Amino acid sequence: MNPNPSLDSELLARYLTGEADDAQRRAVEDWCAAAPENARELERMRVVWDLGGEASSAEGPDVDRAWHRLRMRIAEEDGRGRVRPIGGAPLGLWRWMAAAAVIAGLVFAARWFTRPGPIEHLARAEAVQVLLADSSRCVLAPGARIEERMGARREVRLQGRAYFEVRRDAQRPFTVEAGELDVTVLGTAFEVTAHDTSALLTVRVRSGRVRVEAGGDRLELGAREHAVYHRERHVLERRPAPPAESWGLRVLHFENATLAQVVAHLERSHGVRIMLMNDRVAACRLTAEFDDEPIDSILEVIAGTFGLEVQRTADGSYFLQGDGC
Repeated sequence: MNPNPSLDSELLARYLTGEADDAQRRAVEDWCAAAPENARELERMRVVWDLGGEASSAEGPDVDRAWHRLRMRIAEEDGRGRVRPIGGAPLGLWRWMAAAAVIAGLVFAARWFTRPGPIEHLARAEAVQVLLADSSRCVLAPGARIEERMGARREVRLQGRAYFEVRRDAQRPFTVEAGELDVTVLGTAFEVTAHDTSALLTVRVRSGRVRVEAGGDRLELGAREHAVYHRERHVLERRPAPPAESWGLRVLHFENATLAQVVAHLERSHGVRIMLMNDRVAACRLTAEFDDEPIDSILEVIAGTFGLEVQRTADGSYFLQGDGC
């Protein structure tokens, strides 16, 4: 039986580096058990892989040196008469196969040794803005931590809460791994919350589309959609966005929100006290977005929209008064 040519070479590389998961390891081991040639082929690749690791340096594998060592080894084996064709194959074919194995192994080794290492970012007591290596942007909430690896793939591992504005790259999807959640995008703005001790993991999408996978389920989310994963029940579900949301540091979005909801949100985001003088004012509904605007500017916009008056007291509190809606 001939070796199976359809087995993915990247899968063999993951197996040799110990990165394969249980299903991938079983696939390689079943492939080896199917024919002695397959097992020998994997063993040759393992030897070549080890050779590439010994020859590696900051400049990558030395292909010429590895090829010379292989030729010397074949010559030595010829002199001792220990090289034999496999299954009646000519000796030249055997050498060609060995050479192909060396080249494939060195390619795999080059990928591995030139793979960029992870870069860690941590927010301690305050939120931190981060410019990632691919020019995407991220805001880490206090206590959040990410590891980014930007190469042929764009991968981020998250603990805590983080808001991402991803630079579009159709050739390299952007993936966030956060506990049981995997979030994949091309270019969009979204937030992931994945605290180690939380029973719920959440994804919120500000713009674009993302794919969320968890517990064997998958959801496609668009702008102003949420996904929640219940750890104990292993359930991933879609939820609508609330009328008032914050993004990053101080990007505020209100969608048909009552002024009562708007004021409660502004008090939390800006640390101020805002009072509405009557129920008619509280019932007015606002649709607007503010990108890191000071509280005075926001309240002036609201007042101008509904014909209200803004007053500020000596202690820094604000009053919104008028006829209402």
